[in-house]
Amino acid sequence: MDWQALLYGPVYATLGVEAVLTLCGGEPPIALTVLDKTAGIVVGGQQRDRGRFQAEVETIQPAAAVRAAELANVDRDKLHGAEIAFNGKCWKIDTHAFRPSPRGEGDGEILLLLTER
Repeated sequence: MDWQALLYGPVYATLGVEAVLTLCGGEPPIALTVLDKTAGIVVGGQQRDRGRFQAEVETIQPAAAVRAAELANVDRDKLHGAEIAFNGKCWKIDTHAFRPSPRGEGDGEILLLLTER
């Protein structure tokens, strides 16, 4: 199954917004299409440990999702502390997480966890 053509392509074409990523170190800005998740995503929850639930606190974290293929040529270590601008706001990237498709990390999304500038 071609996840890019059947899922990610139509979603990003319909819901995606233009963004500009500026990495640390003076590299040229990169134009991207992201899904605006700055209203927040749930981070945390409950984990199961040997049959017991360990409670964690859920929090709302602003984020942006980008297709991993759009960041294929970017050193992921340079994302930390970088800036991304979209929908009229500038955000600092605190960290990132992978959301792989069934075909792996390189075919899925990268979730950028943000702090407002």
